[in-house]
Amino acid sequence: MSTVPGGALLDPVWIAARIDAMSHTWGTDVPRVAGTLWWCMVASTLVDQIAVAYAAGTPAPVAALGEFDCVVRPDGGVEHARFRRVPVDRNGRSVRSDVGGETGAAAADEVATALRDTLTAVISQVAAVSGAGIPALWAVVADAIGNRALDAGSPDAAIRLAADVGARLPTPRFVTVAGRTFVRRASCCLVYETPGGQMCTSCPKRSPADRADRLAAAARTRI
Repeated sequence: MSTVPGGALLDPVWIAARIDAMSHTWGTDVPRVAGTLWWCMVASTLVDQIAVAYAAGTPAPVAALGEFDCVVRPDGGVEHARFRRVPVDRNGRSVRSDVGGETGAAAADEVATALRDTLTAVISQVAAVSGAGIPALWAVVADAIGNRALDAGSPDAAIRLAADVGARLPTPRFVTVAGRTFVRRASCCLVYETPGGQMCTSCPKRSPADRADRLAAAARTRI
């Protein structure tokens, strides 16, 4: 593992090297595929702690590029983000967790603005380096927020966070199949385009019937 400042995510040379490492890991020579797989990991890392905070109603970190470091794996993936600061209001809140949406509003604005600015800047660089489409990379973020909030037990937290971030971020969607809730994905990680890769169970490129059957099977195995 190595540690780099968050600002490295704006360095096209650094990004290209990380995507190249990911290419070797997955056995693909297509930058768009490796770049999308790499971004899936980075996006999840960037939103993880914030989505969990929104779900718990606890202070959320500021994801401004100068406010965190990235822990990077040998395969180029970003394993973890070490954030330096969490803003709170006079009541010690930093997320909109009340029904009226006022508690923690000022601090939540700072958290959301920092995340929006970072995502906008980094997505632009990843798209330029890899050839992946900007809307597709934003969709990856929406699904990452949905999954992290769902893991934390609060799909509603994903919707609140996405609304605060705004910009080009789609609203996370969910579907309940056989009594279990899943993210209704808007993005494709492109893993099926790697050698030996297959579409994920919830891949939006599957037919609705096929996806529903596979989600139902997954739900049954988790009961």
